[in-house]
Amino acid sequence: MISIIITAYNVEAYIVRAVRSACEQTHSDIEIIVVEDCSTDGTRDALTAINDPRVRILYNHTNRGAGASRRRGIEASKGEYILLLDGDDYISKDFVESLYNKAIEYNADIVSGGVTIIRSDGSWEATACGECVVEGDEKIRKFEREKIVFMNNKLIRRPLHEQIPYCTRRYIEDTPVIIPMLAIANKVVYADNAGYYYRMRDDSLTHTTTPIKSALFKALCAEDLITFFERYNSDTLHELHLGEGYANCIAQLKECRPTPESVRPFADEWIEFTTKMIARLGE
Repeated sequence: MISIIITAYNVEAYIVRAVRSACEQTHSDIEIIVVEDCSTDGTRDALTAINDPRVRILYNHTNRGAGASRRRGIEASKGEYILLLDGDDYISKDFVESLYNKAIEYNADIVSGGVTIIRSDGSWEATACGECVVEGDEKIRKFEREKIVFMNNKLIRRPLHEQIPYCTRRYIEDTPVIIPMLAIANKVVYADNAGYYYRMRDDSLTHTTTPIKSALFKALCAEDLITFFERYNSDTLHELHLGEGYANCIAQLKECRPTPESVRPFADEWIEFTTKMIARLGE
């Protein structure tokens, strides 16, 4: 079985298409879990139009953000492989089948498709990496060379999610998960299918940030990766220049001149960052 996890927050105009694109997959052995994150628009009402026994809707009692919502959906799922889908995106009918066939053919922990970016002005651009099998150190290198660094276009075997639980932060939550997953995966197979349709919305969380928020969450991401690779493979830690990246984020934060008021919107993350930084300096 394949589990498709859809997160939904204020995507009234898009959520039905997202869910239906999952329901219409040519690979029939699927379950679809929608995690509705306390939307303030008509997203919940739009979901009532979905009538498919494979669709299960989980409602958050408080707004938890995409990271915590994805983790909830993953933990509730049962599939051998898991695919993440944002509520404003959609996938082509053969996307799951084409990736799953590669997973079975090569016994791969991760199979990556391509991405078709749909911009707000109606223009689009398809990016795929051809057909190839990647092992060893090249798994991370190739990922970093991709035109769009993305997790949602990947079919990922369940044990990887069990070993690397999804990050529950509200921003830059993919990177501290997918990089360790690539490191421990037996292999990564690329399928020449750009059937993940990613809407690049100007009002999305990814494109509405501030310098201090960006630097803070990048620093937390770097801290997570450093902690992982210190245990897993210190050579990779140095190859990825994670220490330099962490130092750059701290320098950027200093330039922002943080004040209690400026960090209040992400107070929990600020406490997490300062606690970890102090602990690391004391080592």
